[in-house]
Amino acid sequence: MSKFLPFLWCAAASLLATSSLAATTPRLPHIKDVIFSAAGDGTYDATITGTGFGPAPAGIPCDDCKPQQMEISSQGRPNTVKPVNVTGWSDKEITVTGIIIDPRRAMTVAVWSAKAANAAAWGGLVSPGGRHVPLIKSIATSGSGKTLAVTVAGHGFGPAPAGILGKVTDSAYFMLTDYNAAAPNSGTGGAGGGYPWQAGLCTTKRTGRYTCNGVTVGYVIWTPTQIVVSGFGSQYGGGSGTWISNPGDAFCVSVWASTRKTGGANGGNVKCIRLPQQRLLFN
Repeated sequence: MSKFLPFLWCAAASLLATSSLAATTPRLPHIKDVIFSAAGDGTYDATITGTGFGPAPAGIPCDDCKPQQMEISSQGRPNTVKPVNVTGWSDKEITVTGIIIDPRRAMTVAVWSAKAANAAAWGGLVSPGGRHVPLIKSIATSGSGKTLAVTVAGHGFGPAPAGILGKVTDSAYFMLTDYNAAAPNSGTGGAGGGYPWQAGLCTTKRTGRYTCNGVTVGYVIWTPTQIVVSGFGSQYGGGSGTWISNPGDAFCVSVWASTRKTGGANGGNVKCIRLPQQRLLFN
């Protein structure tokens, strides 16, 4: 039996190391759900539930504020943070009132955990979508950095927009938003202009109102039920190294139906995930 002792010792040491890592590594923030409800004055309230939000930041509760640790924005307009009233904050729930929302537009919500030095993101509709609004069922990724590939499954995407397949380009119907965990920011909307950053929705030909970080996307497949993108333009990795997707980042995909003329504006949908990373602990 003695020959098994080294194996048993190594197994025990491995379990001890894993337990020690679990005890010392902050859990990543995770948004389980966001429930919007209309208030009587035309604004909306929201209850954000999840885990790992951490203790209430300094200055919370607050009225008509833009806390660095939370961002509520309209789809297609990251870093255009809406002023809100943060009425409560705990590790598992945040309550917000006074949100000015266009109910036709999808929203993104991000919460930054100072303890974990990372963000959680959620994307979805304020109210049920109409028959022309795409449904994003799942987002699958492979690789990271410049080898990142993204497969989006759902329905209502429409046929491929003209001239994009096989090209690294921009579009009024697709956007990636990344909350780079390695970005040197203390929270969402922080200094430096690279947190979060977006790719794909860079067109200004139709209205001139879309903003982006100049990162174009390679379109491999686009059907009414699936979109596959892989490869990025030369601006990927720019922004002092923050315009890149790393393992562990909160990551959102926005899609507008190509059959509509309102790409990049109303009528789209958004879904967020976290890019996989080994050793990071999830709730």
